[in-house]
Amino acid sequence: MKNDRDSVAPVFRLHGDPGATRAVDSSKLGSIIHPGQLRNALASLHTETTSVEVSDLDRASPTILTFTPHRIVISSLVTSTATIQYGYVQEDLVRTASVGAILFMLPGREIKAHITPGRLCTVTCSFDNDYAAERIGPLDTITHAQLHSALDFRSALISAILLRLMHEALHPGPISTAVVDSLGHSMLIECAHWLRSQECDKSGKFTIREFQRVEHYLAGLTGKAPTVTDLAALCGFSERYFAKLFREFSGMAVSHYIKAVQLSKAKALLLETDFPLKEIAYRLGYSTIANFTSWFRAATGVTPGQFRSSH
Repeated sequence: MKNDRDSVAPVFRLHGDPGATRAVDSSKLGSIIHPGQLRNALASLHTETTSVEVSDLDRASPTILTFTPHRIVISSLVTSTATIQYGYVQEDLVRTASVGAILFMLPGREIKAHITPGRLCTVTCSFDNDYAAERIGPLDTITHAQLHSALDFRSALISAILLRLMHEALHPGPISTAVVDSLGHSMLIECAHWLRSQECDKSGKFTIREFQRVEHYLAGLTGKAPTVTDLAALCGFSERYFAKLFREFSGMAVSHYIKAVQLSKAKALLLETDFPLKEIAYRLGYSTIANFTSWFRAATGVTPGQFRSSH
């Protein structure tokens, strides 16, 4: 089991905070270094092919973090009191991180994250690139749409494996190396399965797979209003072509579909939770309760409060 952290090179930079640097070994994820600002990794385990790190980030001010992984990385947000918005640098599709969401990141792809004040805990597993490619397939065959989907996908199995690896890193034992290698291998196989299920129709048509991708994205989206532009980028089409294909496939305009999904989510949150209206408005991407109320009343004829009290 390896824990050597002597050779590090600055790769992750925190902008707007001079001297704050996230340092990463070229072959491992490395540790976070910035006295009083960023906490050191809580725990880590390393084998010849796989590294696991549990990290705790505590920020007192807003932060913009850009980073470029050197290895294949699978990470999950375990707990958070901060809001995190992230996406690939120089691309418009921005996501809001939610607890439990999984990020599958490829080497060499720069990502930018905007983090509000707060504290967050992550568990991250990285792999030797050649080792990972043997299990998930050639990295250069992963499509643009798959890259975007991989920044926020759901897998109960991978989530469970990451939490198990987190426990192993925090409480290592004599067989921890074997546990890391075995569970890491299982996670890569599951990622390979997920990638195959996400493969697009090469003819450029809108198929059930693209529709399921849209459904999945809208169901998991929190803190940001969905747009046609986002969905088009998700599926790898131009906005205009995507809108045309979506109407042909579903029989309805994509804007009407987005509205229907958002309304269904709003009703579910009002009836199935005790969340205050401010929280529901935020989850649906509205900046104020007033904007959410106006939209809901226009769609249903009643205010959110009236809808909740009448059911």
